Amino acid sequence: MGLFRRKRRADGAVVDVGQEARGASATSTDVVRVTGWDGDLPSLDTPVTVFVTTRSDRHAEVPRLVAAARDAFGADVDVRAVSYVADASPRDGFDPAQPWGRRGHVDGLGSAINAGLAAGVGRTVVLVDTSVEVGPEALRALAHDVDRPTQAAVRTADGVHRAGARLVRPGALPWSDDRAAPPDDVVLGVDQPVVSMPQGAVVPAPCLPDERTTLTAWTADAAAAARTTVRTRAVGPVVRTVEPGRTVDAAVVDVVASWRDRPADGAGSGVVAGLPLPPWGARPVSPVVRSRVRADRLSWSVKIAAPAGPEGDGWGDVHFATELAAALERLGQDVRVDRRDAHVRDDDGDDDVTLVVRGLDRVPPNPASVNLLWVISHPDDVTDTELRTFDRAFAAGPTWAAEASARSGVPVEPLLQATDPSVFHPGTRSATGADAGRVVFVGSTRGTERPIVTGAVSVGADLRVHGPGWAAVLPPSLLGEPALSRAEVAAAYASARVVLNDHWPDMAAGGFVSNRVFDVLAAGGVVVTDPVAGLEDVLDVPTLAVARSRDGLAALLDPAHPWPSADECAEVAARIAADHSFDARAGVLLDAARAERARLLR
Repeated sequence: MGLFRRKRRADGAVVDVGQEARGASATSTDVVRVTGWDGDLPSLDTPVTVFVTTRSDRHAEVPRLVAAARDAFGADVDVRAVSYVADASPRDGFDPAQPWGRRGHVDGLGSAINAGLAAGVGRTVVLVDTSVEVGPEALRALAHDVDRPTQAAVRTADGVHRAGARLVRPGALPWSDDRAAPPDDVVLGVDQPVVSMPQGAVVPAPCLPDERTTLTAWTADAAAAARTTVRTRAVGPVVRTVEPGRTVDAAVVDVVASWRDRPADGAGSGVVAGLPLPPWGARPVSPVVRSRVRADRLSWSVKIAAPAGPEGDGWGDVHFATELAAALERLGQDVRVDRRDAHVRDDDGDDDVTLVVRGLDRVPPNPASVNLLWVISHPDDVTDTELRTFDRAFAAGPTWAAEASARSGVPVEPLLQATDPSVFHPGTRSATGADAGRVVFVGSTRGTERPIVTGAVSVGADLRVHGPGWAAVLPPSLLGEPALSRAEVAAAYASARVVLNDHWPDMAAGGFVSNRVFDVLAAGGVVVTDPVAGLEDVLDVPTLAVARSRDGLAALLDPAHPWPSADECAEVAARIAADHSFDARAGVLLDAARAERARLLR
């Protein structure tokens, strides 16, 4: 899906029929964000404060709700209105006959709540938005005997129930309950803008672009502050005439991720996930009854950035995922590999585990499954919020993992790249092939200079380069094959005198050791690489050397340089096969998936 491709993310909201957009926040200089209030919130000695919020193009609906409030609580009731801009909505004027708490527009519903309440609140607060139709009797019932945040049970214009927000899967976007609400039904939070709460429970609302998450987080925080719960109450006819759209940005994702340790409170034994919501790709859930719960044989989806078809067949991600999938299958798991266009599937509700092998693409987690993230490349593209959306996060760079853990507050566990010893082993060595006894590099030009190759050319190494794009860069005497099979790559690594390796700068700085290093060592070969942070801490073997300068590279590529014997190379290969195989990595991932699955199903 293009929404999740690198540098091709959508910024606008997807709008369903009958919904209004909730897109990016307003950015005009005269629209302000109100994040709270200065000092303590004034406590007013009045029975009820009725607070009317209105989107900036619905001012004509304000008199209706003001009249309902005065009919419900008397002509002198404390009632005030605040206007907010959402999705750059048009802006109506301020009728002086209406009780505006602020004659100016604010940025989003959260800001409207904070701006309206800043002047103080009575012993009970009632909030209602102009997207809701509610009469005096329902308002009185909503305000009666309020000891906790309470939402009126709502019906939409087409008769669907809206009975509060339920967390049916820890860490997932809450489900807006579509069942008829029983009396005093306890929920995670209010997700409709017709709510009451006692004066002592009032806290600032978060300023988020998604209305439902704003209300849910605000009322859940209010309940926590008052050491109570949130409930829904049937108070009479309450109709939501306009459904809000959904926009989920990084701030919304962080709020939802903070609910990961809360127990589920929804109906059903499982969930299904909807389509990703723009612009940040979080997916809503709905509860379902699962017909099966498998304890040992789990269904895995391994997500990679490679495109489908021949265009992506040569990507390293494909080989990596294929060999990892085979290792998981040897552990009794069912595995499918999903390339870029299958990051979201119609049937992915059946996946028990989603494993994102993070390269170029950010992939939306699947809230119907366990979600594991394994960052193997391009770490600078991975944000803290992305880390917080996964149940467990791993990184092939220990240095970056430690820094990301400290920065994000999420434990990021080191998990190095790996090799497949059934492909890469000393038995593939050839003493007579074209690569035998030469300096070899296997890889594309990437459309840029590769300093390790440039350096080898400059020192006059007996170089042979395999891969696409080099014919326009190197003289014919240095060219190998434009493409090699996996078996041919293994033979080249085992047969060469030295294999060259390099890293993207962000990977080298983060300690991401290329899987080429593991492949060469497992094949019984010798590697000369550029510097990588912490390399000696994870791979201290005599068949791996770092070229830190041109002179150092020249010395390492000199045919007279003393490298370990074939027997010593075989010993290193055996160690790599034992400690750094895809089978070893698969065991770590399976343990993590089982532990997280147990948490989600508790």
